[in-house]
Amino acid sequence: MPTYGLVLTAAGSSSRFGTGSKVLAPLAGVPVLVRAARAFVEALGALPTVVTVRADDRAAVLALVLTEPALAGATLVTGGATRQESAALGVAALPLDVEVVLVHDAARPLVTPALVRAVAEAARRDGAAAPALEVVDSVHALDATGRLATPLDRASLRAVQTPQAARADLLRRAFVAAATSRREATDEVGLLLAAGIRVTPVPGDPENRKVTTADDLARMAESLRARSR
Repeated sequence: MPTYGLVLTAAGSSSRFGTGSKVLAPLAGVPVLVRAARAFVEALGALPTVVTVRADDRAAVLALVLTEPALAGATLVTGGATRQESAALGVAALPLDVEVVLVHDAARPLVTPALVRAVAEAARRDGAAAPALEVVDSVHALDATGRLATPLDRASLRAVQTPQAARADLLRRAFVAAATSRREATDEVGLLLAAGIRVTPVPGDPENRKVTTADDLARMAESLRARSR
């Protein structure tokens, strides 16, 4: 059984959320960050965890670490200027004996233990994995003037979610390669692919959405109510 480690990225600006931090906002009475963390513990048991945080949120997140079992013993790391930089700092703070690293947006509180297990097992087996959804809408590239132009084949496209997982040595190699080439990517999949590392897709979950605005919380609360019926 490999040793898993978790990085929860919670250092985003929350600029579109409104007042406060979206990862600390309550969702059906439980902070978004806590809901995300609980899914990983339920799926994989207690595991080394690093939470990347905004400096302004550090005290509040520390209070959760001291009171929430799913975050017990978590290491807090102040995030960088970009998500990529934050994730790299988080991975660097994990114990060296971690074999497989999972990186998850803390603002995705409806991630399920089943999805966590599927991604973790695929990464253990194949080296790297991420949840991916089929694209159901027509997709077009824009031309230089901003108008809709080239249609893209949606059959070959996927919308990628988190958690994204990889063997620790492969993920560290991808971060080093990105730093050396000054390459920026929006997620770990982009960095892994740029480093020549193949990533296995596993079926994603449409409810594994990211909190962006306060309205998202209301919709997620309804999803939770539907699950309990």
